[in-house]
Amino acid sequence: MHDYIFQDRAVAFVDVLGFQQKLREFENDVKLKTVEEGEYFVSEKVNEFINTVKHVTSLLDEGNFKYYLFSDNICITVDYLENPDLLISLLFAINELFYSFAQKGYFLRGGIDVGKFVDEKQIALGVPLAKAYIMESKSAVYPRILISEDLYNLIKENLSESKFVQFAGISEDRLIHHNCEFHFLNPFYNVFTKSDKVKFFKDFREKIRQNLELNKRQEQIQIKYQWLADQYNAFLDLYANQLINAEEEIEPTRELVEELKTLKI
Repeated sequence: MHDYIFQDRAVAFVDVLGFQQKLREFENDVKLKTVEEGEYFVSEKVNEFINTVKHVTSLLDEGNFKYYLFSDNICITVDYLENPDLLISLLFAINELFYSFAQKGYFLRGGIDVGKFVDEKQIALGVPLAKAYIMESKSAVYPRILISEDLYNLIKENLSESKFVQFAGISEDRLIHHNCEFHFLNPFYNVFTKSDKVKFFKDFREKIRQNLELNKRQEQIQIKYQWLADQYNAFLDLYANQLINAEEEIEPTRELVEELKTLKI
């Protein structure tokens, strides 16, 4: 009998907010297409969604990350024991997923946990996935990625013991935000990796505004995007007034800073 080994893993579970509504849009978008080989039904919205998923997963480093896809759900795992930096790399990778989906008008919610996990081809089993799923389905509520208490404490421990090498100077309090008992990923932190700061914020602003408008007669959905808009405005203020000056790769001009300040929702 084959033994399935439990290993230490960080496990993320994310899905697309409001996907049930998207499925109805997909169905309403179905059209009959005729080609030489015959006829079949297609949806441009489905094509866009699936191509976005393929693009997003192609961003993951296959040498360090494993992922599992089903419907609008993505499970991502990483073995961090030999390389603690991968804990932070996972957070950055999920932020890239968040941004890539946002550019197409989709927003993610989810959870990330750490613990013992069976992580083999076509097999993903363990408490961290169950906890990440519960965080996503019960507690995330808004377009946000929750971070478990165990993962948060592990990140703080690695920082205090200088175990991070590539991310030794990471600003934990900027990357991870807090509200009451919840820790959650700041999805706008990846602006530090972007050369075009204005485009980054404009992309988010356009799609958040679009979802606020689309859901202006659906309060339970709109309040979720209003929450994200408030998070966006708060971070944009902080970045334009303070954090941009700490960037090493650029010397922000006054014109750039002033333009950024015009991008609030």
